[in-house]
Amino acid sequence: MPGRVRRLSMKHHHSSGKYRLLKRVIMMCLSLILVCSMSISAFAVNRIGRAENETTQSVQMTDNQKGEAAAIRQKSSEAQIKTKQENTKKSDSESKTKDNSEEQKKDSKDADNKGAKENSTEKDAKEDSEKNISKEEKSTKEEKNTEKKSKETTDATEATTTAAKEITTEAAEKKTEAVTEKTPEGKDSKEATSEEKAEEETQAEDDKNKEIAVTSISGPMEVQVGERIELTGTSSNYGYSHSWSSSNEKIATVTGNGSTAVVKGVAVGTVTITHYSRWSSSKQTETYQVKVTRFADNYSGKAAIYYLANPAGDPWTNDTGAWAPSQETSNTLANINTSGATWENGYVDNTVYENKNIKSNVASYITSWPDGSTGSTWTVKKGDSSTESYFTFILNSIWDSYKSSVAADLGISADQLDKSNITEITLTPRKISRANGGDYPYHIDCALSIKSTKVFTAKFWVKEPGDSEYAQVDAKNYLTGSSIARTTKATIGSTKTVDGVTYALDGWYPENAKGGAYGSTKIADNRWNYTPSDAELADGTVNFYAHYSPTTTSIKLKKLVTGSMGDKQKKFHFTISIKKEDENVTFKVDNTSKTGSATVDLANDEESTLTEIPVGADVSITEEDYSGSRYTTSYVIDNGNSAPERVANISNIQAKNDVSAHEIVFTNNKEAIPDTGITLDSLPFIALLALSIAGGIFFLFCRYKKRFV
Repeated sequence: MPGRVRRLSMKHHHSSGKYRLLKRVIMMCLSLILVCSMSISAFAVNRIGRAENETTQSVQMTDNQKGEAAAIRQKSSEAQIKTKQENTKKSDSESKTKDNSEEQKKDSKDADNKGAKENSTEKDAKEDSEKNISKEEKSTKEEKNTEKKSKETTDATEATTTAAKEITTEAAEKKTEAVTEKTPEGKDSKEATSEEKAEEETQAEDDKNKEIAVTSISGPMEVQVGERIELTGTSSNYGYSHSWSSSNEKIATVTGNGSTAVVKGVAVGTVTITHYSRWSSSKQTETYQVKVTRFADNYSGKAAIYYLANPAGDPWTNDTGAWAPSQETSNTLANINTSGATWENGYVDNTVYENKNIKSNVASYITSWPDGSTGSTWTVKKGDSSTESYFTFILNSIWDSYKSSVAADLGISADQLDKSNITEITLTPRKISRANGGDYPYHIDCALSIKSTKVFTAKFWVKEPGDSEYAQVDAKNYLTGSSIARTTKATIGSTKTVDGVTYALDGWYPENAKGGAYGSTKIADNRWNYTPSDAELADGTVNFYAHYSPTTTSIKLKKLVTGSMGDKQKKFHFTISIKKEDENVTFKVDNTSKTGSATVDLANDEESTLTEIPVGADVSITEEDYSGSRYTTSYVIDNGNSAPERVANISNIQAKNDVSAHEIVFTNNKEAIPDTGITLDSLPFIALLALSIAGGIFFLFCRYKKRFV
């Protein structure tokens, strides 16, 4: 029994100890939860307070702005009311002034009508109105009315004679004396007559000038560059002398023919055309503004054909003296359609004419030749029924210049050449030009190939770097059967550097069946002097072509920084390495020569240009590793696909077709760390709280173990 009680007692104590321990743990947890809640609440209240303060400030600012806006509106309204009142007062004042003026004018008019009318009704009205006036006053008034009528009659007479509205009292007196007074002395009478004649002559001249005065110019107000319009000035049949002028002849010229003139557009702009007309000592002037507009890029219609007076001449020049027939006299017409064409600048010596010529694919814009045929060239032949008339006209127009040129090249007398040696002429269009003179301002400018039984022509053509067409650099006439010497006006192997790219003239190429250059077949050095084939001599002209090929290329290195945390002021470091056949080569970095390698530092939107990179070289560009600063690096070459790398390689680099620079763009992106809802200012407190909870639990566990184990 006592043992059982003891065991029950021990059991009771054991149970009560557990409960007390559990109770303490629960109380401790509740206390910690309360502390956490208070802490979190404090943090929340603090954050909410800051947000509310910002909102309050924003609201206050908005209210202030609204108040300021209301004040401004009130001031503006008051100013408008004040202005309106002032305008009303002003209007009332003007209205009153106007009414008074009209009343005065009306009274004056009535008085004038009274003075001008001399009828019985008016006299009766005056007598009735003056019944109550004394005889003396009536007499005085009648005398004044009589004087007024006399003066008004005199004024009317003077106005009729001189065509003037206002004349001074002195002039009226002189006029009255000249008309009514007759001096007994002969001398005074003659002087009066002379003055009267002079006045009459002056009045007659004024009337004549008024009759034929120039008042306005009529005609179109716009003209295209190279085209003409006709203007007409106001005139009559009195034999005026006329002259015309332009305020700027670089924009438009004017040629006058009496009262009419022709205006020709020269360049885009606006000019003032002035017309002067003179009769005796009187000069009249009138002006008219004309706007000169550029030619429409798309034209469909007739074009006049011109051709080089000398077959060895420059087909690119816009000098009218180099072309036949003489200026503005060609009646050989073809049809063209310039839709989609690219217009390029033209030149005469050092003068440049903007958007003057079509030089690329010229033949494609010629829809038909004068005989109705089509094709890239036009051949006219002696004895051919459809083209012989054109053949004769063309040959006659160039013959003098042609034989002089041939005689000089061959060292013979021009008399040794005869038209009968010419059998056919081929016209090859080299350009279409516009803004020319004549009835057809569009021209087809052609090079000539003249087939002769005695002579042929050799021409050398070179295509400059960046050009799309070949330009003639040399030409010479040869006797049939002769070999052709290589020109000295272009040297194979010569180089040119354009925009950081070096080009070399790589060799002469013979013409193909269409007169153009072969693809890759060069004429070997040992073939000069060159003997042309029968096919090359078929049209009477043998052509040789050379072009510049790029020997170097260039790279534009550009830097971009993106992302919300990207530092756009930071310089990023690059290392550049260029080799060819495993050997270091020389190139330039922003005009500074480097050999083998170089370094550059670039910030956002900055770039560096690498030039004179040999064609066929291997290029490697490496950006320093910035991943530790949380930047992600990628690059793009020539607008290709993006590569997530920091090393860009180009093996066996070649020049681009348009010889522009290659482009490599490196992009570094850095974004902000995502927001987890835990701010850095509250993190230490949360960590301390968690540590306190863990420590409390550990303490209770140790105490429980010590007591019951």
